[in-house]
Amino acid sequence: MNVEEAYSQIANAIVEFCSGSRWDIAGSKTSIFSQMTQSNYWRQHGNEVIENDKFPSFSIGGEASRAALFLRNDLLKTTGQRIWGLTFTLFPDGKFRIEYNYDKPEGYEETDETLDVDLSSDIPGQSSVQ
Repeated sequence: MNVEEAYSQIANAIVEFCSGSRWDIAGSKTSIFSQMTQSNYWRQHGNEVIENDKFPSFSIGGEASRAALFLRNDLLKTTGQRIWGLTFTLFPDGKFRIEYNYDKPEGYEETDETLDVDLSSDIPGQSSVQ
């Protein structure tokens, strides 16, 4: 995959989200975690904004998710900065705007470690996390 293909896959998910609907502008906002993404889709026609009333198919949405992960990795490799999200805005003529979010979500810990839970706490209904 390259950057242009990644942009195309994200745009394809937005176009599929808009399928059968009128729209003047549309987009997605994606949060990027360690091995997964979470996307919200929106489209606007006139003054009406519709959000998440439907979603791209699993295969097209999966390609868009892989594209976002690719962009995160590519930007980290080329700039040394990690993105935590992106907003992709698409126009009907095929032009687009992309904005990257470099802010780590508050309270998010990226780790491969597991949590050990002590269920033998002295206080009923409470456990300690180590």
